[in-house]
Amino acid sequence: MKKQLLITGICAAIVLAACGNKGGAKEDTTVAVESSESMFEESSGNMIDESSAAVSKAKIHLKYSNLVDSETRDRVSNALKNAGLSDEKIKNFFAAVDEYNNAVGSENLVQSMTTIDGAFPTYEQDKLIDAWLLKGGYVGRNCRITSYSLIGDFVNVGNKTPGDTTMLFNDFESIENKKIFEGDDKSKFDTLFSYIDVTNTHDTKVLAEEIVKSWKDKQITFDNDKIHIISVFMTMDDGMNKVQEFIGHTGILVQDGDKYLFIEKLAFEMPYQVDEFDSLQDVNDYLMGYYDNEAEGLTAKPIIFMDGKVMDEYRVLE
Repeated sequence: MKKQLLITGICAAIVLAACGNKGGAKEDTTVAVESSESMFEESSGNMIDESSAAVSKAKIHLKYSNLVDSETRDRVSNALKNAGLSDEKIKNFFAAVDEYNNAVGSENLVQSMTTIDGAFPTYEQDKLIDAWLLKGGYVGRNCRITSYSLIGDFVNVGNKTPGDTTMLFNDFESIENKKIFEGDDKSKFDTLFSYIDVTNTHDTKVLAEEIVKSWKDKQITFDNDKIHIISVFMTMDDGMNKVQEFIGHTGILVQDGDKYLFIEKLAFEMPYQVDEFDSLQDVNDYLMGYYDNEAEGLTAKPIIFMDGKVMDEYRVLE
C-alpha cells in the first residue's frame, strides 16, 4: 500500500505540474528518460542534457511555435477571429503571450513554426525557470486559465455549483492577483474545472460516462462549433479519499484551412505553444503520447474530451 500511495502521489504531482506548477521551486515538467551522460543538439542549436528530453509514445513529427514570429501570430489571430473571438479577447491573449516571452527571453524559444523529429519538444527548463524567477516569478497563467480566457464566451453553465476545487489553489491565486476574470466568469471557471468524484475503476468508458453525467448535471454546454476546448482528464487517487477525475491539461482547437491549430500553455512557468496537426487523430495521439505516463497501471488511462464528450478519435497508444 505504501508503494501504491508513493507512486500514485508521484504521478499526481507530475500530472499537476503539466499545467499547474508555480512558485519558487524548480520542478521538472517533462517526463525524463533513463539517465544518460550523452548530449544531443536540438533544432534550435542549443545543447540539451538527454536525461531531460521529453518522452512521447506518439509516432508523429510535431510542428509547433512559441508565438514569437509575426507570421505565426497573424495566422493564430486570424484563426481565432474566424472562430468568432472578439478583438479584445485576441488582444488580451497576445498580451499574456508577450508578458511570458519577454520574461524568459524570446531567444530561449523557437523563432518560427518548427518541425522536430519527436512528438513533444524538449525545453531548457532550468534556463526558462531561472529567467521567469528573475522577473519575480510573476503571476502567470496555466493551461486552464489560458483556455477559459479564450473560449469562456462560448461556455454555458446553467448550474454553477462546482465540485471539489481544492487543488485549483494556484489557479485561484493567479486569477485573483491579476483580476483575470471575476463574477459569472469565475463561477463558470470553477464549475468547469472542478474535480469530479468517480467510481474506482480503470474502465475509461465508465469514467467518461460519469464525467458526462457530472457536466450534464451542472448544465455545461458549448455553443460554438468553430472553436473547441480539448481536455485531458486524469485520475486523482491518493488511496485515502474518493477517486476523482480532473482536467490535468487543456487547450483550444481551431481550424486554419485544412490544418488544425492547438493552442496551449504548458505550465505557469513554461511556454505558450501552438501546434499544427493534419488530423484530429494526430491531436489525440500528441496528447495521449505525452500525458499517458501513469505508473505501473495504478490509475486509469487519460481520457481526451472535445467540448462535452470523448473525442471520436480517442485511442490509447501502445
